[in-house]
Amino acid sequence: MKKIFSLLAIAGALMCTSCDKWLDINDNPNNPNTQVPTVELRLPSILARFAEAYESGGTRAALISQQISGTTANNWNLSRWNISTAAVNWPYQPWYIYTAVNIPDMIKKGEATGAFHYVGAGKVIWAWGFAAFVDMYGMLPYEEAFVGGNMTPKYDEGSLIYERCLAELDQGIEFLQRTQDASAPTLAKGDYLFQGDAQKWIKLANGIKARMLNHLSKTSQFKAADLLAALEKAPKTAAESALYQYQDRAVSNNSLTESLQFQNNASNRLTKLYIDYILNNYTGAPSGATNMEDPRADLLIPRFTATGLRTPGVDMAVIPEAGFGSTIANYAALRPTANVSSGSIYAAAGAKGLLLTSSEMHFIKAEVLFNQNNKPGALQAYKDGIKDHMEILGVPAAKISSFLASSSVVQNANSLTLSQIMIQKYIALSYSPEVFNDVRRLEFCTDASGKYNEASGIYKGLKRPGAVFDVALPSDDMWPRRFTIASYSINYNYDQVIKADPDAADATYTAKRIWWDVKK
Repeated sequence: MKKIFSLLAIAGALMCTSCDKWLDINDNPNNPNTQVPTVELRLPSILARFAEAYESGGTRAALISQQISGTTANNWNLSRWNISTAAVNWPYQPWYIYTAVNIPDMIKKGEATGAFHYVGAGKVIWAWGFAAFVDMYGMLPYEEAFVGGNMTPKYDEGSLIYERCLAELDQGIEFLQRTQDASAPTLAKGDYLFQGDAQKWIKLANGIKARMLNHLSKTSQFKAADLLAALEKAPKTAAESALYQYQDRAVSNNSLTESLQFQNNASNRLTKLYIDYILNNYTGAPSGATNMEDPRADLLIPRFTATGLRTPGVDMAVIPEAGFGSTIANYAALRPTANVSSGSIYAAAGAKGLLLTSSEMHFIKAEVLFNQNNKPGALQAYKDGIKDHMEILGVPAAKISSFLASSSVVQNANSLTLSQIMIQKYIALSYSPEVFNDVRRLEFCTDASGKYNEASGIYKGLKRPGAVFDVALPSDDMWPRRFTIASYSINYNYDQVIKADPDAADATYTAKRIWWDVKK
């Protein structure tokens, strides 16, 4: 597809060169080209396509991280950690082909027309996307990605992309703080995410920065002070969170506006692990005399409409290699469907996409403070993370207060564990790419030997699947660490892939740690 676009661009350039010799006219607004669309027309599509790419990565992260399991070929492969190129192609395509390629033109147009807030938003999305997708794939074309018709761009390592993206975020903040030219369109005209609130975009940029800095926790580059400083400027309330509102086709009459999790989870089902986490049924879960069921349970765990019973979860530790396709009727669907399943709030057609939330920021703070032995601060941030996630999901305030005061939530700072913090964050990051970043960064549920150990591991009960793809992960100390390279690059840019990382051809490549996922 890129080649087609480039050939068209070359042909167009030749035609324009010939025309210029005898005719000097302005661009025809009825003849599509990269110069005509205004910034307020570009941003909605960029946002929509970014959400599609990002949330598609989130579905795949949820499958690998055992929040959900699938029955279709690709989704079942991801569930058993056979991370095939076919299974992880889609996040790559909407990012490169539909989103990132359009951002430079919006930035250029914004600079030319004094629409500086659009320039800032473009830089934030650029950095957000490249940072998110290099976390998934480990390496990506960056410096040569959109350079003059180059069909075989080199692959860049994640550390370089992080450096560039952090700089882009700072530049984006600078543009968002500038006063636009009086003739420039207001950000509100094209901003479906924050309705033109530049301050929320600035908070988002700082939230992305905090997320990225937190990923460095096992590296020598990690600086807790810088991370905490970014968190101070990041979203702190549910209202400041980046929530992408999808529309049910019953409202929009367009299936393309339905939520990505609705579209992606037609045949996926919840796992036993995910349900156990929500119901505090795991080793080391907080418990006591005033236990209370999590008020998010009925929003996240489907019930069979006919019986009112909750779905069981797929036990990934014992499910056979053939999968659970023949028994899928035993599990309630994730999509809310009248007379069938109450579904999950995330998989409703008109759901919100939780792209970056104040809840996530609180949990990042809780982790950092916990590791600094600031247990009281960590406890407050842990509770704030739970509260904000509940607010985003629409849980009534009275139920939130009751749950936070119950023994199902840690009340004594000295009793708080990192596992309890991260399991609550796992719930708050449902269907997010960040859940895969966390489980590998915190070593799943393993000890120093890399083998499953429930006593010392963080994600209690997260075991290697019973049907694990042992070609890629042949020993029990091997865990998934990255997506495989998308087939587009394998088919058309193989030499550059292998030049960047010869291991990309190995059967065990998805077990290779990415640059920040170092073994301590």
